[in-house]
Amino acid sequence: MKKIAALALALLAMPTFAQKYSITGQVPKELKKVYLYNFESQNDQAPDSVVVKDGHFSFSGDAQGKMFAMLFAKDGEYSVPVVLDGDVKVDLVKKVLAGTSENEKLSAAMQQLESNSAAIQSVMSEVRKYQEEGKEMPESLQQRLESAYEAAIEGLVANLKKICDANMQSIFPAYFISSYFNNMDKADIIRYADSNASFMNVGMLKRLRASVEGWKRQQPGVMFTDIELADTTGVQHKLSEYVGKGNYVLIDFWASWCGPCMREMPQVKALYDKYHAKGFDIIGLSFDRDHKNWVGAIQRKGLNWHHLSDLKYWDTLAGRTYGINAIPATLLVGPDGKIVAANLHGEELAAKLKEIYE
Repeated sequence: MKKIAALALALLAMPTFAQKYSITGQVPKELKKVYLYNFESQNDQAPDSVVVKDGHFSFSGDAQGKMFAMLFAKDGEYSVPVVLDGDVKVDLVKKVLAGTSENEKLSAAMQQLESNSAAIQSVMSEVRKYQEEGKEMPESLQQRLESAYEAAIEGLVANLKKICDANMQSIFPAYFISSYFNNMDKADIIRYADSNASFMNVGMLKRLRASVEGWKRQQPGVMFTDIELADTTGVQHKLSEYVGKGNYVLIDFWASWCGPCMREMPQVKALYDKYHAKGFDIIGLSFDRDHKNWVGAIQRKGLNWHHLSDLKYWDTLAGRTYGINAIPATLLVGPDGKIVAANLHGEELAAKLKEIYE
């Protein structure tokens, strides 16, 4: 009886939305077609399309739980996301949605984030310009653009947090979270998941929800989670053979194919060489899938610490256990086996080790 009651409560807590949808909208009369692409479609599935008649178009169908799509025309020159929920009205030129609460809130949120998004696109356009012309970007400009990009992302994430906090019972924030979760504070996403926010329960964030449990294992003060993987010779080892043995240990999630990982290795090695005699250790958990490439990178870079992998690429046990969505990633574990910090790199990692050992 208790199980039935719990199930009933869970069902009541789940958001319910109309699966049937209709979309009517307007575009410039010279456009011939408008396309609708569902974000949860298979990669090889072509978008739906309709012919524009006198500047108007319409779609209808059953979302079947796949609630988010992109409307676009003229190779993306006109585009707007839409929640496939009931009767939706769209002005594709002004990027305005109406007709349902979810779409009206989505439209308002896009306006709220517009200045942040424009700043990000401005930086990306400048970078693409240099790439297309094959020119080397001056270091001063690169630093300026990096600072501008970081400021724009910081502003967008701050505004997105406000939007999420104010709309815990809506699903539209999932659209933004799917694009920017790597920039958001993991503690906020964990809080949304633990609070059963409606936007965390949509299909588009299924993989993100699976990562949340792993993120909890990254939180400072939490005891490390033991896993078992093979070393470069095929011998199985547990993390507990190296972690929680009285020394600070850096768990480094990396791969030979990861450019940023390989670029930071010289500094990681320098820190290892500097502090290893004082007890500092490193365990590299690789996301490689080719044994030869994995071992080759270790040898070329002189990475003379412990290395483990199951050679399963993004499906590696290490990534699934700790919810690693991007690499390089790190966990600094204390002598007692508890997480000290996550994702320390470069100067931050150097400063932390200096604080510990000097």
